[in-house]
Amino acid sequence: MTSDYTPDEEATRLYARHKRLHEGALELRDPVKEQAAKDLLAGATAAQLAKLTGLSDEFFRRIARAVGAERKRPPTVGREVEGRKTQAKEPQDG
Repeated sequence: MTSDYTPDEEATRLYARHKRLHEGALELRDPVKEQAAKDLLAGATAAQLAKLTGLSDEFFRRIARAVGAERKRPPTVGREVEGRKTQAKEPQDG
C-alpha cells in the first residue's frame, strides 16, 4: 500500500534536522565509548557519565563491565545476585 503523504516544509526541516543530529551522534558513538572506558577505569561512575551525555546509565555500565572497571557497589539484580541467594540457601558443612 502506498501513501500520497508529503510532509509540509516545517515537517521536512524538522526531520532533516533530526537526521543530521542523529548521524552526528552515531559518528561520536565510538569516540564516546573509548573516552568512557578510560574515565570508568579512572574512577568515574556510570551515573556521572550518563548525566554528562544524556545516554543511559546502562550504556556506561556495559562499557564498565567490558573493560573490567571496578564496581562502585555490589549488583542488585542479575545472575550474580541470584548466585548469592542460592549460596545463602545451601546448608553449611560444619
